[in-house]
Amino acid sequence: MSYSNKLHLKPYSLMELSRIYGVNFRTFRKWLCPFQDVIGVRVGRYYSVAQVRKIFDVLGTPGIIEE
Repeated sequence: MSYSNKLHLKPYSLMELSRIYGVNFRTFRKWLCPFQDVIGVRVGRYYSVAQVRKIFDVLGTPGIIEE
């Protein structure tokens, strides 16, 4: 079975983003606090595609490191 490490740019919830980054959602929420003015306010349950792009910019694109 083959898994793809590609990450699609789409609206994500806080829980989904925390899973992508591999941390608890409370930890991830704390990571976002200093960047709230850059990211903007989440409307509803999901961050918009533009907000997700900004999150990837400020926190770095999540990825799996294989040794």
